[in-house]
Amino acid sequence: MNQKRITVILAAMLYISAVGAQDYAPHRIYINYGAGYANSMYDKVNQSFIHTNYSLSQAIEVKYAYFFAPKWGVGLGAGVSQFAAKNKLNIEGVIPQYNDPTFDPTGQQRYDLHYKADNLTEQQQIWALETPLQFYFEHRSADGKRGLLASLGAKGYFPVISAQSKYPQSDGTLTISGYDAFTNTLYANPPHFGRQDVPTTPATVKLRYSVDAIADIGGLFRLSGMCDLYIGAFGSYGFMDVLPKSADKKAVITPEHNSLFTLNALPATNFLGEYNNYIQENHINWKKAGEQWNRWQAGIKIGVHFNIR
Repeated sequence: MNQKRITVILAAMLYISAVGAQDYAPHRIYINYGAGYANSMYDKVNQSFIHTNYSLSQAIEVKYAYFFAPKWGVGLGAGVSQFAAKNKLNIEGVIPQYNDPTFDPTGQQRYDLHYKADNLTEQQQIWALETPLQFYFEHRSADGKRGLLASLGAKGYFPVISAQSKYPQSDGTLTISGYDAFTNTLYANPPHFGRQDVPTTPATVKLRYSVDAIADIGGLFRLSGMCDLYIGAFGSYGFMDVLPKSADKKAVITPEHNSLFTLNALPATNFLGEYNNYIQENHINWKKAGEQWNRWQAGIKIGVHFNIR
């Protein structure tokens, strides 16, 4: 008798599960585009030193999600993101014991390099691949025409074309001088010193990968029986510093044989450390900047979601 009851209960549960499975589509394909604010490596640098005009991020992504229950699912995807920023540089600093082969090919005579940029425009661009892994919660209205979709998860962030900085020649100036403390000599005469031409070609550096926490929430609006419009908000926070390792960082300015000096892409350099040294040595009442760049961003997202039974 007990076995019969158990059998009936199990059969009823299987029937209910089968009926419930027909009420939702277990397979989902999400195609989303998101854009919004993203922090830059200069956020803690004094605005009179570097002023950020904009710092934005956008991405397009394709995801597959499997809903193992009417309201719960898990998904994996891939995407391409772009970071773009425009900054106005009024930076200055000193690189001690600068080795300048154009000034002295033997490398024996070194000097302290003083550099100063006035209203120099820097444009940054970073392209990266992203691999999000998320858990989803979905709740729909009784008629199924509207719904709420929320997710939490993590993503891998892998820069592929990194830290491309360019300096439009028409904007701002870069002035160079050298000081030899041993002979008490200041070098400021052109063409080697004085005002310099700033290269307009991008200088590229490889940034490091990161693992980011991600969250999305938004509304679903039925377009057809198997397609929804999604409009929502997103946010992410990177747990890892994406700037190069200390050993791989360059000086802000390096000598070149074909041109006098090259102003490097600042994310490729030890600029943040030099900025902190500048504050300390000149006794300026500014807060020191962190020497890491943990990326975070927030914005809006729109997409088309396909429900496949």
